[in-house]
Amino acid sequence: MSIVKAEGIVIRTMNVRESSKLVTLFTREHGLLKLDAKAARTSKSRLRGNLELFSVVHLVYYEKENRELQFMSQAERLEGFPELQTDLEKLGYASACCELIRRTQAGVEAKPQLYPVLLETLRAMNAAQEPRLLFWGFQMKLLGMLGLAPNLQYCLNCKTPSTASGEHGDAAVWHFHVTRGGFICPNCAGHTGALPLSGESLRVLSNFQTWPPAKLTRFKISPAATAEMAAFFRAYLSHHLEEAGALSSLKFVKEIKQDLQTRQKS
Repeated sequence: MSIVKAEGIVIRTMNVRESSKLVTLFTREHGLLKLDAKAARTSKSRLRGNLELFSVVHLVYYEKENRELQFMSQAERLEGFPELQTDLEKLGYASACCELIRRTQAGVEAKPQLYPVLLETLRAMNAAQEPRLLFWGFQMKLLGMLGLAPNLQYCLNCKTPSTASGEHGDAAVWHFHVTRGGFICPNCAGHTGALPLSGESLRVLSNFQTWPPAKLTRFKISPAATAEMAAFFRAYLSHHLEEAGALSSLKFVKEIKQDLQTRQKS
């Protein structure tokens, strides 16, 4: 048995037995960890208060070979995000980011470069007014690290670069082929089975691939482009990332928005 120290983000917790917690963390060096925090809910436990959802913690755990569930010894909270706990929409989108991590990183080799992306996304989301943009940006970066990034550089048919979207104007209709993983420019229009994308949407999607999370909060996007990008991510993830499935966290966000709309009408 060895003692392991690591920094991780708490992405899921579950109460087990009378006073313990089952904690799932995402770490830079070890990827996804599922640890048994014995007696973490007792008043005298040193773990109590350090394992809140989305917390960044320094942890110590005992690792035994061929044992799926390891035991946590210590946890010290380094950073927390209170807005992600109290703002229901932010809670939903932050949970969706963590849900994607759980579904795509279980049983695979650790991806150290993914850890700071999740951490920076949660930090930006904690302070942001529009958490959905940050969730979309996180999805785009995750797809890239999984080798599933869409081609947003040039037209699949004529190789016209996506930078030409500015020449056609934001109102010009481009099309994105989900199965082929790339777009068709306005000059090659007329293809069926493709999602319409305005020049505005294409430009924003391209920036999602390269801009850091904090910078994404500067976007001001039209309602039409927002609807197009929502359709893009639904279609692209369901086709290329089957393990993502229907994210329960997004269902939660949808219910929140529907309830808010109902309240505003009454």
